[in-house]
Amino acid sequence: MTGAGAAERIGVAVAAGMLKGVYGHGVLSAFEERGLRAHVYGTASSSALSGGLAAIGRARRTGVDYWLNAAAAAAGKGMSDVVLSSIAEYGPLLRAGLFRPGAPEFLLATSKVTDPAAAETTQGPGAKALGKQLLRNVFTGDRGWVEENLAAAVFSSRPRPGGDRPRLTPENHDAVAYASTRMLHAWDVPAEIDGEAYVDASYTCSCPAREVAAADVTVLIAIGCDPFPLFRDLYATEEIADGSELDGVPVRVIKPDEDLRNLGVDYASATSGGLVEAYERGLDAGHRFADAHGELLGAAAGSGEDGA
Repeated sequence: MTGAGAAERIGVAVAAGMLKGVYGHGVLSAFEERGLRAHVYGTASSSALSGGLAAIGRARRTGVDYWLNAAAAAAGKGMSDVVLSSIAEYGPLLRAGLFRPGAPEFLLATSKVTDPAAAETTQGPGAKALGKQLLRNVFTGDRGWVEENLAAAVFSSRPRPGGDRPRLTPENHDAVAYASTRMLHAWDVPAEIDGEAYVDASYTCSCPAREVAAADVTVLIAIGCDPFPLFRDLYATEEIADGSELDGVPVRVIKPDEDLRNLGVDYASATSGGLVEAYERGLDAGHRFADAHGELLGAAAGSGEDGA
């Protein structure tokens, strides 16, 4: 990290975490208050909303209200309905801001189903049983099915040299956003992008830090939602460690000091008081980071400064 903020190109990668993602939204809200805006935002699954709002300058304005509404909806509806309703509400705002000239590059991770037989399973009645098995495999370290049938696909709002990333566009944004969230064990509605099957990013890329590092940034801020080591995916294939480097880019990690479960916030359920507390802890962590890294303030792209 250089000492001249204006020379920095900031990348922010926000990990998935379902309702625990409220913490990362708090961090991003603090960044917005302090003028720490990234050139590149990398998101996956539940962080697509908070990262997208940060990219268009609306994270703080939306605040914890989104998470309170999502938790209330999750208590009475299926997860597919919750996510699709959220996309219907926020999709127009995000599409209007993310694709404007000069907007930060926005990355949205998914997992593409690469085998036709596996695609039939993920799209059909066997999806939930498969999803439950994949969760059990997390605890045994068995990544065989994922390696054989899935591939990380990280969509970008900008064309990249060589065309090595699929394009995120206003036309496919909503489909990609839904696909990024589709955990097989609890989502009833199949996810398709351009007629091909996709599932939740977390199976292959729950924190696209490496993709953000490859997007010509000079510093990478990775935001997690658990106090444990931050990994690239559910199966802990690669740790994203504070003070490390990814492709020569220094990494700074922000994560909570304790498990948000202790506050009443778990992945699929949360109390309103716990969500507010977790969001406020994220705010505090974001402000403390800004205090410690003043060279980054005002260094980022000017997009979104008008609140989109």
